[in-house]
Amino acid sequence: MNKKIGLLMVTGMGLLLAGCGNQANNKATNSSSASSSSLLVAKSNAKVNSDNMSPQEAVSLISTYCGLRYGGNWAAMAKEAQKVGLQVNLYPSSKYQLSDGGQGVAYDVTAGGKSQGLVYTVNNDDVNIYQNVKENQKSTKLATISKSEMANYVNQEGQGKLVNDLAAKAQVVDKRSDDSNTSSSTSNSGNKYGRIGTIDVPSEMQGTWYSADNDADSTMTFGPHSYTYSDGDNSGTTQLYKQDPQWAQDEDNYTNEEIQNATKNWGKADFFNLDGERWLNIRGWTQSAGDGASYAVKTETVDGKQVKVLVVSGGAENWVDAIYYQSKDMAQQNADKKFDDLHYR
Repeated sequence: MNKKIGLLMVTGMGLLLAGCGNQANNKATNSSSASSSSLLVAKSNAKVNSDNMSPQEAVSLISTYCGLRYGGNWAAMAKEAQKVGLQVNLYPSSKYQLSDGGQGVAYDVTAGGKSQGLVYTVNNDDVNIYQNVKENQKSTKLATISKSEMANYVNQEGQGKLVNDLAAKAQVVDKRSDDSNTSSSTSNSGNKYGRIGTIDVPSEMQGTWYSADNDADSTMTFGPHSYTYSDGDNSGTTQLYKQDPQWAQDEDNYTNEEIQNATKNWGKADFFNLDGERWLNIRGWTQSAGDGASYAVKTETVDGKQVKVLVVSGGAENWVDAIYYQSKDMAQQNADKKFDDLHYR
């Protein structure tokens, strides 16, 4: 009788183990199938590099990574963006109750412009990722990950071509001036800290520009009332405002630490005319010395063709510091090129 019981127990254990083995195999198969079906597009050999990314390339990388890594709404948005275009709207991070507001800007990623609560903030190279973000509700981040780690993951999954395709049509729309009533307690008043209105960036200057001058790749994107600068190591967005001259006469305003912190992402902007060109000059909001940087769009001849370039100048005589082009390839091909009609140091 004991032998029969022992035999039954051994047989039962064998069947149980076999069943567990089948379950494990099914899980592995299902996992493999899920991984394959989670790809946003067919695999390719195209690779992406996170160094010196333009704002359009950065949001495309982040969208692709999140679609692959988290699926759900991120994946649906990335797939829809292939049809209607990727758009990221910039808001003050204080618009939302985020656990990490980054450098003060919330990037609301959309397919075609309609918000789906897919948001990220940036701390230098690290990106804080959120989903289901809504106003007046606390949002916990999914993860913090560097752009270089994202690029490695996307390349591993063979999705580099998607990043490039999305970036080609991606739009960066600065909506912080439209949302100024929710930006923060430090700017609820229209003329708080001497702010008396936004500066309208000329339409021909708006968009993304690239430069490879001075042995450094960099990008500059102008919105209707802002500009975003990135050189790989540093990046940031500055909102452009007019400054009240009367407020500026009080020197204490420039040394007040509270004001400096509240306006660190503000730029004091105005226009001036020189040598037949209209220049946009930008200085730090509490900058008490120096001439800031000035920008103008000019038409120059490059390889026998007329092209628009963004001239960046500074100093007492408005010397040219760099030239920006409308494509990365053209910038690299014409690095440190000098034009006869411009004023260099």
